[in-house]
Amino acid sequence: MELNNKDNMSQFQLTTKVNIPLSGGMRIDKGQTFFVNLPFGRLPFDSINSKEAVTKRLELEGFNIKGHESILSSGYFDFKKL
Repeated sequence: MELNNKDNMSQFQLTTKVNIPLSGGMRIDKGQTFFVNLPFGRLPFDSINSKEAVTKRLELEGFNIKGHESILSSGYFDFKKL
C-alpha cells in the first residue's frame, strides 16, 4: 500500500492569519489560501512529515520558508479539513 494513495489522504485548506515576512523581501499575505493533502488521520502541523508536506506545498507556490520554519503552526495558519 502506497502512502501517497489519494484514497488514504485528507485535503486541508490552510489560510494565513497574518502577513508572514520571508527572506528576500518576499511575504505570504494574510488571507492567502493553500491546499495540502495529508495521510488520513494527520493534521497539517502535528508531525514532522505533515510540516514537510506543508513546506513542499508552499515551495510549489513559490515561497521559500527556509529559516522561517517556526511559521509552520496554527499560530500563523487556520486550517480546515475539506
